Amino acid sequence: MFLFRLLFSPVKIVLIIARAMGYNRFVIFLLGMAVGLLVAPTTGAELRARIRAEVEARRAVPPGAPPVATTGPPPGAVATAHLLYRP
Repeated sequence: MFLFRLLFSPVKIVLIIARAMGYNRFVIFLLGMAVGLLVAPTTGAELRARIRAEVEARRAVPPGAPPVATTGPPPGAVATAHLLYRP
């Protein structure tokens, strides 16, 4: 009996969730997940590699580009801090 309950407890949980969401919404949700999994263009590892390459390409400075100052406050930060400061 324990094995039977163990096997069918996920079914019971899914039915409780479906009842709480409404059966129509639950079916639409499942169909959307199925379509998303079938249409997914790449695997997770490929997507992470593509994102990593894109970030590295944006960080790279093209040759001949003027240097970008990375020290000090960003422009406008002093004015903003000055306006917010009230002794």
